[in-house]
Amino acid sequence: MKNQKITGFRGKLVAVFLGICLFAAGGCASSKPARFYTLSPMGAPGDLPKSVPAGQGVAVAIGPVAIPDYLDRPQIVSRSGPRELTLSEFDRWAGSLEEDISRVLAENLSVLLAPDDVTVLRWGGGANPIPAEYRVGVEMLRFDGTVGNSVFLAARWSVWREEEREMLSVGESNIREPVEGQEPADLVEAMSRALETLGREIAAAIPRK
Repeated sequence: MKNQKITGFRGKLVAVFLGICLFAAGGCASSKPARFYTLSPMGAPGDLPKSVPAGQGVAVAIGPVAIPDYLDRPQIVSRSGPRELTLSEFDRWAGSLEEDISRVLAENLSVLLAPDDVTVLRWGGGANPIPAEYRVGVEMLRFDGTVGNSVFLAARWSVWREEEREMLSVGESNIREPVEGQEPADLVEAMSRALETLGREIAAAIPRK
């Protein structure tokens, strides 16, 4: 009789354990898949200008680009209140947001400055094939928004003459872009448009030959 009770108790434990496993498996199977996003430059890849021959035009390096700590994470950060942020576990950046901002700024400036024979490079890491005459540093102070509302970009930036380490200009940009939709993709699109505006403001301060 005692063995039968023990066997029955063990059977109930196994049943409970299997039920928990099935519930967990069902939850995993129904979990929302993560979506990954990147910022977009102002033109399609085919619109980027061709390289300028060495000795002609001006070379500009973009970087360093710094972002605040609250943005330095894989999740897309949105604003749910004046002092409250929301991190989306299922809507994420495909890579480093800091690197993505640097890439898009470089591509935008390449398009904007192409008529003046300006070549735009990414600064640092041995990535520059030729010496740059000017360097642009960017510090992002805020770069977030609310789905269905707007994106706000606040940044300080400077233009340097690289060889002399001479600061030529300093600027501060405050840019707001409407979010034309209710999806995270619409938020990312508005962020890309804000970077285009930032690029135009920086381009206006870069010397041409």
